[in-house]
Amino acid sequence: MGKDRRDKEEEKQRLWKEVMGKDRSLSASDLEGLKSTADDQNVLVNDDEAMSQLNAILARQQKQLEKMTSEISPDQKKLNQDMDDLSRSLKEDYHVQEPKEETPVDDKTVFSEMEKTLNDEIIGQKEAVHSFCAALRRPYVMGFEKGHARNVILIMGKEGVGRHACVAAASRILYQHQIFTSSQVNTIDLSRYTSASQEQVFVQDLYQALHQNGGMIVFENFKQSFAPFLRMVSSLVENGSVLLNKRYVLRQGILVENQSGLVKDAVDSLSAQDKYLIFITHGTLGDVQDAFGADFMKHVLDTITFSALDDDAIKQIISKQTEQLQQRCTEQLHLTVNIDPSLNDWVLSHYDKDHGADAIISLFKDFYISLSEAVLKDNASGISLKVDGDVPYAFYGDHKTPVCRSQNVQAEMDAVETELNNVIGLDNVKSYIRSLQAHVLINQRRRQQGLKTAEISKHMIFTGNPGTGKTTIARLFSRYMKAIGALSQGQLVEVTRADLVAKYVGQTAPLTMSVIRSALGGVLFIDEAYSLYRGKDDSFGLEAIDTLVKAMEDNRDDLIVILAGYKKEMSAFLEANSGLKSRFPNIIEFPDYTGEQLMAIADQIAKGKGYRIEDGVKAPLTAWFDQKQAESAATSGNGRLSRNVVEEAILKQSERLLKEENADMDLLKKEDFTILAQPEQTKQG
Repeated sequence: MGKDRRDKEEEKQRLWKEVMGKDRSLSASDLEGLKSTADDQNVLVNDDEAMSQLNAILARQQKQLEKMTSEISPDQKKLNQDMDDLSRSLKEDYHVQEPKEETPVDDKTVFSEMEKTLNDEIIGQKEAVHSFCAALRRPYVMGFEKGHARNVILIMGKEGVGRHACVAAASRILYQHQIFTSSQVNTIDLSRYTSASQEQVFVQDLYQALHQNGGMIVFENFKQSFAPFLRMVSSLVENGSVLLNKRYVLRQGILVENQSGLVKDAVDSLSAQDKYLIFITHGTLGDVQDAFGADFMKHVLDTITFSALDDDAIKQIISKQTEQLQQRCTEQLHLTVNIDPSLNDWVLSHYDKDHGADAIISLFKDFYISLSEAVLKDNASGISLKVDGDVPYAFYGDHKTPVCRSQNVQAEMDAVETELNNVIGLDNVKSYIRSLQAHVLINQRRRQQGLKTAEISKHMIFTGNPGTGKTTIARLFSRYMKAIGALSQGQLVEVTRADLVAKYVGQTAPLTMSVIRSALGGVLFIDEAYSLYRGKDDSFGLEAIDTLVKAMEDNRDDLIVILAGYKKEMSAFLEANSGLKSRFPNIIEFPDYTGEQLMAIADQIAKGKGYRIEDGVKAPLTAWFDQKQAESAATSGNGRLSRNVVEEAILKQSERLLKEENADMDLLKKEDFTILAQPEQTKQG
């Protein structure tokens, strides 16, 4: 009997522990209370009765536990939520990836489905798509070494043939199949890293790309990169890792150089992290080998060429863009759009063949923006798009509106032409700009017909004294080049030595590159450019010049550099770098203005400010200008001299009008020009 009771006591203890295991929040006192309750109710009268009563007690206690759980205070719930948010934030900041088992890949389903989807999205590239899917499947067939690149893929082809779109779509599909932890494609533009001083920035960006979610890293524009950085990327491909020249530590998710000796968890190497490393280029295999070396090429197991799009593919892309435009207008703008077949024909004949599908997509974006303007301004609900006189229009109600913003080019060209004609003198400069316009327009026609184009250097040197119109012409030139399509943006960035040359070692190249990047798509105008070179001992200035020369070569299709300064000093400046003179074949001299031209400029400035110069003043004022130019045109200020004279006359006129109530408010008379009213005193001054 005693043994049976002990067995039952042990069974009861086991049940207590089981109850305890169901909710870890029960304390020891809770457990003792539960035991007391059972003892008080004599649960051990006999086996069946004991177990029945114990189960009833456990059921009651479970209900009490559920009630206790539901009554957790709002403060406690908020604390739990804050802790979850903090944990998630830390993982994002420090790029911590959740441990994830590799999802088994069914070769017959995932990659075949991906190829089908890609062929629907990437038109005209079936062979390239098939090869790309095989390249992505390769590591699952061959296997790969842990920590190394999953595969190294080289993608070749011109712009606008679907290279980037194919990579992005494949990453999205693999994410949808839970093979990738993110659809993100991390891209490293190697042209951004052009000097040794950018090493830490490059290492930081490479670290981020390797440790962020997403299974693909794309490297592009490697021809413009700093050679040691290319060797680091090559090591990543060949060895699966790269040893860093410095030791880094991770602070708030960013790699920073370690300055305190040995530290725990220092980063002195980077691993390929099982990523697909993809290199995209429009160059040749020789260009790739020149950049990365022969050993690199041995590790490239898949080279994929995206071919130029044929007419059938282009027509399919245009048709697809037409459908997407109509669908987007219906869903987003609540607008019904009827598209005449003439619009598709117009796109087919006018898109930029050098940019392929990208150019077509850009045209349809223009159409959409113009249609949204019709909805915003005129509340249009139904629109017909068709071509009239080789111009695509939107017809709705009584409106007929151009839908391609590039059709505004002619208006901008006319506006710039008018301003150019209003510039006094400088006939040789105007002639050169117009010759460039003719060359650019003919090249555009050749591209539309699929013919080769012959590019010429548009970089220029403006020589001449201050005030001869160099900056004015540069500003008009940038707008002109934008209008005719020679530049993508058309901005003018004006700088001097102070904006390009830093005060400390290693800072000049990054500073110069930041200025150059701000000018991409437009004109970089460097005034007093000769000051960049102050002799052979001026290492900072030489570094800026070297950086400029390389950037000009790397961005010759979308950057025009104009150097300005005195003729003699600019001649000496061209000897500072052997590549300078050959890159600036266009040297344009800005002559000093004559007295007659300065008078015309003064008259123009006065009209622009709402004034007119009295006819009787013009002859003596012209003679005065002639005299000043003969004395020293280099220091007179040229056009600035005219501005100063007019502004001074306006101030004097204000004083005169206070005394003459009925005088003409817009007339500048002889007495308003101090230089004419007191010639002797002015001459002595």
